[in-house]
Amino acid sequence: MPETETVETGGGERKYTGRVFPYRDPQTLGPIEVGEGIITVGEREQIIRTLESRTFPQAGKRRSGAEGAALLTGLIYCAVPGCGRRMHRVGGSYQCMARRAGNQCIGASAPAETVDNYVTEQFLTKLSTLEPDDPLLAVIVERRLRRAAPEVFAKRDALTAEIRVVEARTADLEDARYVRGEFHGLAAVDRYNRLSERLRERAEGLRTDLHKLRVPSVDVSPVFDGPTLRKEWANVTNEDRRSRLSLAIDQVYVAKGRRGRRIIADQRIEIHWAK
Repeated sequence: MPETETVETGGGERKYTGRVFPYRDPQTLGPIEVGEGIITVGEREQIIRTLESRTFPQAGKRRSGAEGAALLTGLIYCAVPGCGRRMHRVGGSYQCMARRAGNQCIGASAPAETVDNYVTEQFLTKLSTLEPDDPLLAVIVERRLRRAAPEVFAKRDALTAEIRVVEARTADLEDARYVRGEFHGLAAVDRYNRLSERLRERAEGLRTDLHKLRVPSVDVSPVFDGPTLRKEWANVTNEDRRSRLSLAIDQVYVAKGRRGRRIIADQRIEIHWAK
């Protein structure tokens, strides 16, 4: 059962913040559950990712075969100041969708083949030269693991979030007694002790459950082997290439060029590596 957080406004009223938490029993502080879920947490995560991969601006309009097969769909953005909207392949070029929709943007565009080739080469070179202590390596490994075991990581994330909620409630309870002085008399102190103990037991239980959720091992060595990666790259679909790119790249930004001038990739294309 959900419970929506509220905050007090300057006028003494309360408004909803949009943050929703499980409803908790006021005595046990544990979440109240009604019935069983139709799908598992892992299945939910998989459905969300599948829907995101199929979601595009101007949904409902028919997309061309080139657009659906475009290498950087979902990763490429307009770098015009104040815009930052997604770009999509239209014909032989990537174009800013804000410009095509008539919004206030001068509209970046660039030859799709040039952008694809540049990003691909940067990606393949980057991965084959990563050092063991490179932060990008850790991000790639984590993302690969999350895709291999979505249900495990979804449960870990849920447990971690719950632990933070319990820790916040514990801190608030301590403030209520020692800062705000809300517990007076033996009965109130006894109630405080019971609540504090329940929160402590809840936190310990959640940490134990989190510890039991072992992260599976996944062989990621092929991802960083240059010759193997390049060989596989030539034999997979753009969908699979996009999936691999998204392990290491969050966004690709393309700046506005000058009409009639040849594109210099490293001057107009900026890759934001995953963090």
